[in-house]
Amino acid sequence: MARGDILVDRCPSGIPGFDDLCNGGFVRSSVNALMGGPGAGKTIFLLQFLYTGATEFKENGLYISFEPDIYELYKDALVFGWDFQKLEQKGQFAFMKIAPTTDVRELQKELTKLISKYDIKRICFDPISFFGASQENEAKTRLVLFELTALLKRLGATVILANETAVGDAEEVGMAATDVRSQYIKFLVDGLIDMYSSGLGGVSDRAVRISKMRRTNHSRGPQPMQISESGMKVLASKGKKGLL
Repeated sequence: MARGDILVDRCPSGIPGFDDLCNGGFVRSSVNALMGGPGAGKTIFLLQFLYTGATEFKENGLYISFEPDIYELYKDALVFGWDFQKLEQKGQFAFMKIAPTTDVRELQKELTKLISKYDIKRICFDPISFFGASQENEAKTRLVLFELTALLKRLGATVILANETAVGDAEEVGMAATDVRSQYIKFLVDGLIDMYSSGLGGVSDRAVRISKMRRTNHSRGPQPMQISESGMKVLASKGKKGLL
């Protein structure tokens, strides 16, 4: 472990095997992007991050979405034994629905209220590509996303922004076609995690790769993972460390 890694405060992901790839987890109070194709497991990653955060690490969570019905998300989580309704009743979890046209300043007001009310330490935003979708041109879209990430970095919570890519196969690492919002987000965030699924089944069907994580000596290549009835697990306990 590099000396700099010892000094960095970490936010454990709650996903077995993942934190071994990045010296203990996400950098606390950082903004990270989670990219992957259909069926790669992005929503499960987010839910597990929030649920274990609340139940194991005493860090309350917030899920921000454009979806109209939170109960569908609750049903998905219950498959793994994660009861978010109970967490919500206990004040350990909150759900926030927003529209694609939501202004950053309006979002800031709502987020500030919720963070103060629930003492939020973890935030998941899914999917990020909807935000700024109503902007007239690419320049305005970039400005909105820059303002959004700047806002999130000031909140003091560890944030994961999820988005869907067109390709999910690990053999096409770095080659997936994404829209301008996804491409720009990759440069703005502190950490970038790519998830892949070949759809073929078997141990090597799914993989996760940490493409970047600032202030972290992390594994570079794709690592196999699996999803079982208890959630997601990265199968490789240790990855080869790359340069910072």
